[in-house]
Amino acid sequence: MIIETGVELQPFKVPNYVLVKGRLRVRQDGFAETPKFHLSELHEDTLNELCDQFRARVLAKAKQQ
Repeated sequence: MIIETGVELQPFKVPNYVLVKGRLRVRQDGFAETPKFHLSELHEDTLNELCDQFRARVLAKAKQQ
């Protein structure tokens, strides 16, 4: 006998903003928060590129395991 069960997966959480890559700093300078942009401030082409990169990374990580 085969019993099939299903589970409902939660989708990935969508961020509210994107961070700017920070420069490397020496530890003595302390913590400095990097600038961030709300998703509504970004051009649609930029959002599409970020989404494409995320998708590629998710699929690559799935293939590694």
